Amino acid sequence: MNPFELVNLIQSKMQNPVFARQFNNLISQLESIPGLKQEVMRIASINDERKRQRAIERLPDQAKAIVGQIFALLNS
Repeated sequence: MNPFELVNLIQSKMQNPVFARQFNNLISQLESIPGLKQEVMRIASINDERKRQRAIERLPDQAKAIVGQIFALLNS
């Protein structure tokens, strides 16, 4: 998924108030970790699953949990 597709997916899912609340809560948690938001957006744009997993493994444990929740939310 390229960044444009990711933005479109998020915009379409934000119409659901439950999704929007959960997504905004997770983003707020990410923003409390310096520099992490940009890294997560870079990881989300990686098409190769193996490369994406390696990039996620390098994140701090708290960030890994949040990123996992975001991907689960986006894929639901």
